[in-house]
Amino acid sequence: MANDFPQLSLIHRVRPARQPTAVGPTPLLILFHGYGSNEDDLMGLSSYLDPRFNIVSARAPLALSIGGFAWFSLIWDEHGLFVRPDDILSAVEPAAQFVAEAIDAYGGAPERTLLFGFSQGATMSAAVLMHRPALIAGAALISGFVPDAVVPPGVKLNSKRVLIAHGALDQVVPVSQGRAARDLFTALGAAVTYHEYPIAHQIDEAALEDVDHWLSEMLR
Repeated sequence: MANDFPQLSLIHRVRPARQPTAVGPTPLLILFHGYGSNEDDLMGLSSYLDPRFNIVSARAPLALSIGGFAWFSLIWDEHGLFVRPDDILSAVEPAAQFVAEAIDAYGGAPERTLLFGFSQGATMSAAVLMHRPALIAGAALISGFVPDAVVPPGVKLNSKRVLIAHGALDQVVPVSQGRAARDLFTALGAAVTYHEYPIAHQIDEAALEDVDHWLSEMLR
């Protein structure tokens, strides 16, 4: 469903900031949903997040036959579920293009723009950060995974802010993937904050509180 906001390359929803910031452009938070979901999903969490942010929730471009949308394909075969790194890499530029459009359309600035992705959306957020680090200030990666094959050669993140949160009981994306992402982004020079929770593949109140605190820290 379309909305009354600017027509960008991806369908999206917007929650304008409910409280002004003291100085500088209004900060921007862009939400990337998980596999099979849509732009309304994470937007349902917006009331729990810092009211000083413009929040934009994007719909992934790939429509699924099962309903919902995806950033890249998931493959099932006799060995189980896997992802082709080339599919992730092909999705980076369209996602980054939308981020650039949203910054322009909603009066943002790269140094005050953050991504927030869940599951596949976290993988997409991580890929955008690594391939287009000048475009954003950082990313919150919730229950995601980052294949080594999508890391650009020689990338340095120079204290870009990264929050990684993962459920210790996650049976969809095992917590080992969150720990691996923590170690990867630390090695790339990002300023990493890491949390684990006694939950499955989900976002609970404790995780939301940590995301909200992490967002607010950028404005201090």
